[in-house]
Parts: sequence; C-alpha cells; structure tokens
Amino acid sequence: MKILSLCLLFLPSIPILAQQHDSLSTTGNEQTIIACNEGRQPRFSAGLEYLSDNVYAGRKDAARIPYLSAALGYYHKSGLYAEGALSMLMNNSTRVDAGIFTAGYMFSQGNFEGEISASKFFYNTLSDNVRSEVKGDAHASLTYDFNGIIAATAEGYMNFGSKTDYLTKLALEHSFDLFNDRLNITPTVAANAGTQHYYDNYYNNRHLSPVVNVSKKKKQRQPPAVTADMSNASNFTVLDEELSLPISYTIHKRLSFSFEPTYAIPLHPAVLTLTTLATKESTVKVERLHNQFYWSLGITYEW
Repeated sequence: MKILSLCLLFLPSIPILAQQHDSLSTTGNEQTIIACNEGRQPRFSAGLEYLSDNVYAGRKDAARIPYLSAALGYYHKSGLYAEGALSMLMNNSTRVDAGIFTAGYMFSQGNFEGEISASKFFYNTLSDNVRSEVKGDAHASLTYDFNGIIAATAEGYMNFGSKTDYLTKLALEHSFDLFNDRLNITPTVAANAGTQHYYDNYYNNRHLSPVVNVSKKKKQRQPPAVTADMSNASNFTVLDEELSLPISYTIHKRLSFSFEPTYAIPLHPAVLTLTTLATKESTVKVERLHNQFYWSLGITYEW
C-alpha cells in the first residue's frame, strides 16, 4: 500500500482541522493537512479544509463547531517536516478559534511507515473546543502494510494540560487506487482510548463558564457558578469507535482534493459530580453520549 494511505489516515485526525490528530485525530480527531514524504524531495504544501463539526474521541460541545482551516507545511527529503495551521470558527461567532504548530519526522522502511511529532496548540479564550485546555502534545505512530491487503496502525499521544493525558488509537484500513492512482479510497475502522483530564478541564473552564457580552464588540468568560469533578478522568478506557471513508483525488501529483465522512460511536460516559459554589450542594450526573456524524472537505497544493 502506498504512502498515500498513511497520509489519508492522518489527514482528518488533527485536532484543529478535524479532530485527533481531533478525532484523536486527529482529531481530534485532534488535532493539519499532512503531505507524506513521497519521492524524498524537499517541498512545500498549502491547503484549505472545511470541517462540519469538531469531534474528539466521540466527544463534542453541545453547539456545533464548524472550522475552516488554512495550513502550510514544509517537508525535507530527510523526513523532517514542520507545519502550521489556523482554524476559523464558521458559525454566528466567526473568529480565529484555534491554531497549531507541529514539527516532526516521517519514515518508511519496508512494510513499515511511521511518524513522531510534537505540537503546540493555541485556542481562543472563547473557544468551546473540547481540547481547548490542551497546550500541546507529543505523538508517535507506526503502520504495517500486510502486502497491500490491509494496513494496521497504532498511534500514541501525550496531551499536555494541567495534567498529562495518555491516549492511543488503533486502526485498520484497506486502500483502493483507481484511475492510474489518481483516486484513492480508504475504508477505515478505528478505536480511541485514553485518560480524560483534558475533558474534565474543558467542563470546568469552558462548558460551565458562560460567555457574556461586556460591550457591543467584546465578550468574555465568567467564572463558573458550578464546578465539575470527573471521577473517572484518570481511568484509561475506550472512548469511541469510528468508521471513516477517506477519499482523495490528485491532479498532476500537485493538486489534491479530499473528502472524508466519519461516524463516531462514543463509549463509557463520564461520571460528573456537580457542585454549586453558592450552596455547596452536589449532584452526580452521568454524561449523555450520542453517536456523531461529521465530514471534512479539503484541497491541498504541493510545490
């Protein structure tokens, strides 16, 4: 299976453009538009991607968070690369909501392909992205191609916030190349697992902290009247299962169009102890989970 299949696996998973490195994308997903080191020639890549909703490991905010993201990357023939992206929120509160800078190394040896990277995240103080309390991450992945029949990928993440989270993603895929390899279709099944301190922080610092208008042009977050304690945040558990169908069409080896629908099935809801600060009264709430369908549409140009 060609390196393109690995590219398509990572494309929607960056937390800012989609979801995990955002859904873990990258989800992410999260967690940019990645071009793999095919041909071993130095090159630049620029891309735009629209994401219908930001979903990370099956979790999302109550409101839909669509993104339009612009990315720029440089890929050296050694396998080293650097990427940056900005994501604009495309709803009634249009603004630059998130940003990411990533540096890493990609390699290929025989039937193995892999990547290691580190990313720094930037989120607007008004952002309701479920990963908005994560400051950065470290990521490693390894894919083994079983002679073009199926490819298996294992990914690991360390999310850095007030507490460090550890997450993994396991995926199986098969790539179909059509029209002289211009069209690539890669049905993929995946599962994400990990700890959820990032989600606990999101609840307290974003979800339960209302945004209010302080003037006609300015908004800010208010301190929460209720706090949440996620009792199972330290538990390493399966968070969701995902079905996706990355599709890519390339013209003259430089211009690529991509589309990826994803169906996420979240598992193991969080158990929250909600405490009203004024009265000190507490109640226990079990998170309500819903299956999520979202998609991304992108264009990338390399030179």
